Amino acid sequence: MKGSNRAHAMEPLPAHPAGAAAAGADPGLVALLFALADDELIAGHRASEWTGVAPYQEEDVAFSSIAQDEVGHSALLYQLLADLGQGGGDPDALAFGRDPADFRNAILLEQPNGDWAAEIARHFLYSEYEAVLWPALARSPYEPLAAAAARVAREEAYHQAHFRQWVVELGRAGGEARERLAPALTRALALAAGFFEPVEGEEQAARWRGASLEELRRLWWAAVRQVLEEAGLAEPVLGQPGPGEPAGVEPADPGMGGGPAAAGIERGLGGRRGHHSPALETLLAEMTLVYRSDPAAEW
Repeated sequence: MKGSNRAHAMEPLPAHPAGAAAAGADPGLVALLFALADDELIAGHRASEWTGVAPYQEEDVAFSSIAQDEVGHSALLYQLLADLGQGGGDPDALAFGRDPADFRNAILLEQPNGDWAAEIARHFLYSEYEAVLWPALARSPYEPLAAAAARVAREEAYHQAHFRQWVVELGRAGGEARERLAPALTRALALAAGFFEPVEGEEQAARWRGASLEELRRLWWAAVRQVLEEAGLAEPVLGQPGPGEPAGVEPADPGMGGGPAAAGIERGLGGRRGHHSPALETLLAEMTLVYRSDPAAEW
């Protein structure tokens, strides 16, 4: 991205014009890159909204750093898309010039910020997803994506450790901390299926991803359950019936189509196909205001 925006992004990777030309016609790769980039941008923007209002100063700095990391990762991915001819070759146009229906991020990531427990729940589930996703992407046959993923995975490991610590500490603390976090995790899990929603051209995308969605889902779910058990939250979070489920039945794994009875966006699905909650339109209107005032401006 141009000017000062780029100063906070990861250093660009070397261009791979031959590889880009070879892969540029593959809609599965393009769809995958849009989903990855949009997830990072929207997650980073929501995290940035905690700057100045996090519970204490050290966490304010940590959340600001995480937000910067995520937006930097999105810049790297939008550049890969620009190299494939998307957005007229302009990564800023891809990040700030598209309409809500053109975004492919998971529904959970666009939801308005709630209290601190809700934010920890969302970022915990997302960081566990990224912890299994990026190592797989580092095995992608598309060399530019594999190289980017290897670098991103190192930063995401710190995010995972950070949010795991929060979940374990709040869960073990008991009292109000536990009482707030448990339902926040339940609500976030109800939307987490969107991480594993197939993109358009999924059959081709799976090859570029380095792993199937089912494989990633199984690894993610096992990791999430392990942390919840360590935090003493497995029973309150996973032992309650989900909406429309009979008492005494554990809610289904989010990636298996269980959870809330309502379909579509209410179950976190649709984002990979451009169907979003009203929250995304509001977010993008604020985030893109300066860019849209003069898209051709050089900063």
